Amino acid sequence: METVIKNARVVTGDGILEGIEVGIENGKIAALDKNLSGQKIIDAQGKYLIPGGIDVHTHLDTFFGGMQTADDFTSGHLGAIAGGTTTHLNFCFPERGQSLIEALSYWINKAHGDALIDYGFHAVIQDESHLQELPQLIEMGISSIKCFLAYKDKLQINDELFYKTVEKAKELGIVTMVHAENGTLIDYLVRKAMAHQWISPLFHAKTRPPEFEAQSIHFAATVASVLRAPLYIVHLSSKQGLEEVIRAKRSGTFLWTETCPQYLFFTEKDLQRKGKSAGLEDFEGAKWICSPPLRKEEDRNALWDGLFSGTIDVVSSDHCSFHFIGQKTRGLKDFSKIPSGVPGIEERMILLFYYGCMKRKLPLERFVLLNSELPARIFGLDGIKGKIAVGYDADVVIWDPQIKKTLSVHSHHIRLDYNLYEGFYIEGGPEMVMLRGQIIYNNGQFYVKKANGQFLFRSPPSILNCPTP
Repeated sequence: METVIKNARVVTGDGILEGIEVGIENGKIAALDKNLSGQKIIDAQGKYLIPGGIDVHTHLDTFFGGMQTADDFTSGHLGAIAGGTTTHLNFCFPERGQSLIEALSYWINKAHGDALIDYGFHAVIQDESHLQELPQLIEMGISSIKCFLAYKDKLQINDELFYKTVEKAKELGIVTMVHAENGTLIDYLVRKAMAHQWISPLFHAKTRPPEFEAQSIHFAATVASVLRAPLYIVHLSSKQGLEEVIRAKRSGTFLWTETCPQYLFFTEKDLQRKGKSAGLEDFEGAKWICSPPLRKEEDRNALWDGLFSGTIDVVSSDHCSFHFIGQKTRGLKDFSKIPSGVPGIEERMILLFYYGCMKRKLPLERFVLLNSELPARIFGLDGIKGKIAVGYDADVVIWDPQIKKTLSVHSHHIRLDYNLYEGFYIEGGPEMVMLRGQIIYNNGQFYVKKANGQFLFRSPPSILNCPTP
């Protein structure tokens, strides 16, 4: 073997393997056995060996809401690596009137020279003509698409196009993802708030109530149920939304959902935070603006329960970073102009490990399922990524539960002027990160160059087994 990792506790979604060594050859996991010999021996005594994280919801190098995100593929990937993530799926937004094939080619070329970890794309549907291109998307290695039921007059599609999209995607074996909020009613409430001069960050949440998320999930799940088609609800934020997910799953709808760290750790009270900068004292909460918005404590607790019960299938970051100064501050006098998005690609796994596994006793098997195995199965990477098993890519992380640090803007690796989790204490994190058998991070040092990451060709996932209506 080229490399053998010894003495680690190997964590899989099925259990924890004790006394098993992991052999790596030609970038793949070649053996899981005892008494392996290799050219390079890595002793991971007292540590866990987990599959590299897969973050299936990111917005790197994205122009959104009239602004460019703070993180491109290189800076975003540095954060991902430091947090134990070795694969991510980004959203590919076409320009108005642009074909999906043209947009995808542009995004692949844009990422190619900067990528440090492996990556793929979801295509965003904005026009009925895009449905004709879905067979070509599959040929190009894209097996998932996204529909927005929010952002009226920007990204939102109508009910008919959504139905047709889910219908066509089901026919081809493509997973449809959906941003589920009622964009039409939100638009009305935003205009009403501005007419009353309710301009503070808190009104971002007040104009996007959880009932609108629940109603939109109910609609999307109903369409999926009628068509017996697969559906993936992104960034679940509320107790009401979770109840709709439970209802749909119990009725047999082929549905998955994700939540994100911001919904597990913050509430709408954070939108009222006070700052220290002159003129920005009442605007600190803009850092926590995301869509759907932060909810109440009961919603936060319900989402944690969903992680334990298995109702929530994936934890992603929805990393969409905008600087506080110069970008978020554009909404000083109009909350609707605050760019919606928060960071998380670096903190996603370390937060869930410490506050989930260590503090709340979330099983390590669930930790691996939520961060790696289920994302791979749902999005066409099963057999390639997300699991410590023979034949899979050797994307592995030696996770040291003894690492101790406090999260801060002064120590994170993304390109952002604030850290959403400033001051959070954590224990546990990546000591060593390997991508396809190569060490790309070790003891706080990076060993990776641009263009190291590879585009991932994803076929329709084998997990899809929907009966024809």
